[in-house]
Amino acid sequence: MSSIMYTPFHLRNIQIPNRLVASAMFEYGADNGKITEKIKERYLALADGGAGLIITGMHAVSVSGSVAPVMVNTEYDNYVADMSGIADIIHERNGKIIVQLQHCGGKTSTAEGYDKFAVCEKQVAENCIYHEATKDELHKVAADFATSALRCKEAGVDGIQIHGAHGYLINSFLSPSTNYRTDEYGGSIENRARILFEVYDAIRQAVGNEFIIGVKFPFSDLNENSIKPEESLFVCKELEKRGIDFIEVSSGMVMDNSSASFTPVVHNDRQAPFLKYASQLACQIAVPVISVCGYRTPEVVEKALSETKISAVSFGRPLVREPNLPNRWKKDRSPAACVSCNRCCNSFGDRIISCQAAKVQK
Repeated sequence: MSSIMYTPFHLRNIQIPNRLVASAMFEYGADNGKITEKIKERYLALADGGAGLIITGMHAVSVSGSVAPVMVNTEYDNYVADMSGIADIIHERNGKIIVQLQHCGGKTSTAEGYDKFAVCEKQVAENCIYHEATKDELHKVAADFATSALRCKEAGVDGIQIHGAHGYLINSFLSPSTNYRTDEYGGSIENRARILFEVYDAIRQAVGNEFIIGVKFPFSDLNENSIKPEESLFVCKELEKRGIDFIEVSSGMVMDNSSASFTPVVHNDRQAPFLKYASQLACQIAVPVISVCGYRTPEVVEKALSETKISAVSFGRPLVREPNLPNRWKKDRSPAACVSCNRCCNSFGDRIISCQAAKVQK
C-alpha cells in the first residue's frame, strides 16, 4: 500500500525524499560547545533510520548566547569541518540536514562569560538579574545569526532554521506575556516581531537567495497573555513576503508536563495537539508548513498529510526512542514506542540526548 508519508516534497529547489522530519532536539552532547562523536552518531542513526529531513538541535550563534557548555556553538575553530562531516553522513544516505540556530536570551547560562540580557529586565536566579537588551545588543544578535548561517552554508548543510519558539530570545519578543518594552521592539506585533525580521533579513543578505532559511514559530504561547492567532498569521505572512522557505509550527513557552508545555504528554487517542495551528497557517500561505508535536501513529500522520495542506510532519521525542521509526513504519505500523515522559529532555548525565524510559524497561 502506498503512503503519502513516503512521497517527496520540496523546500525551494531541494527535494526532500519523504515527509517525515526529525525535529530539533537539544543534544546535551557538546564538549564545551564542540561537536562530539556522540553527536555525530546521533545523526548517523537518524539518517539510517529514514528521516527525509533532519533538523539539528539548537546551535548557539555565539558562545555567550548559549544555554550551557553542552550546547553546540558555531564559533569554535573547527565547527565548519565538524558540521561538514555530519552533512556528508546525511547526504550519503539521501537525506537532507538543516541546522537550527539560536540565541537563548533570558535562558542563557548564568555563569560568567554569558550574555546577561533578555527581552525585558528579568531575575533569572538569586542575585542575578538580566537587563533589558539594548538596541546595540540586538543588532549584534542579528549579525551573529548571519555569521553563523554563513558558516553553516560553508559546511555544506542544506539550510538553517531560526528558532523562534519555546521561550528563548525571539519567542520572548514575540509574546506579550514577556515583552513589556516601550520602544520599537515592543507594543504592536509589528514591533514585537522586529527582531525576528531583522534576524531573517541579516541571514538572507549573508547567504543569498538559494540557501534554505526556515523558522520554528510559536503559533500560541499556551498561556493567558499569548500571541494571538491573527498576530501569528501576520508574522508568518510577512516572512513569506521576505522569502522564508518553510515554517515549522510549534507552541508553548516552558518545558514541563503542565498544560502550558511545548512537550505535552501525548496519548494515542490525543495526538497532534498543534496540528490545528499548522493547518490554519497552511491554508493562508504558499510556503511549506511542517507540523510538529504529538504524532505517534502512521494513521494520524497520513490523515494530517492527506486532509490538510501541511507539507510534512516532524518528530522529536519519538525519534530519540526510535531513530529508525520512519523505516519501521514501512513494515510495522504499530505506534511509536515513546511514552512522552519527557525525561529525554534532561539527558545531561549521558552526554547525549537519550530515552530514559527505555533504560528503565531494560
